[in-house]
Amino acid sequence: MTPSDDRENTRYLRKAYTAKSRQEVSGCYDAWAGDYETHMKNVGYLHPAMVAALLTRHVTAGTGPILDAGAGTGIMAEILIALGYPEVVGFDGSKRMLDAAASKNAYVELRHMYLGDTLDYPDDRFAAVVSAGVFTQGHAPLSGLEELVRVTRAGGHIIFSVGPAYLDGPFQKKREELEGKGLWRFVDASERYNSTPLEEPLPARVFVFTVT
Repeated sequence: MTPSDDRENTRYLRKAYTAKSRQEVSGCYDAWAGDYETHMKNVGYLHPAMVAALLTRHVTAGTGPILDAGAGTGIMAEILIALGYPEVVGFDGSKRMLDAAASKNAYVELRHMYLGDTLDYPDDRFAAVVSAGVFTQGHAPLSGLEELVRVTRAGGHIIFSVGPAYLDGPFQKKREELEGKGLWRFVDASERYNSTPLEEPLPARVFVFTVT
């Protein structure tokens, strides 16, 4: 694949990274939904596989329900079902991405919501939460982590990737805030990896916390 192919495959991603509002980023993904999976697979997109790998390390197969926060086109649910986690619930801010996810019949429930708002789920609903490629520049604010904690059962796990905008500095501050409040406990983390190989590396890590 040539550098020009890479730029074409990820031009919507670049727009999303520089979005100034959630409406702008949702509109970007609405426009991209039809080609999203092809484009991202072509550039070696790693977040879903990395998050799923950490999930299998800490959450027993068959555990559910699992919330996919930022479901996109449903890549994560397909992976989780194949790995033995059949009960997956998802939400996303892009309606067209949700349409693509719904067409796979992989989720037991899908909703249109934004990470960073109050989520329309009761306290303690989920046994685990996953979020791949969402906590990064132009996407969800770190304040969305508090809602993920709220909807996860005590002893449940939250497994999520953190992108370059938050990785050095902002995430550490948020992590310590939630630890200080006694809301979660650190369990595990991946090493750094290049989440979407382009001309410029996009470093990321996956973190695992247990809700207390």
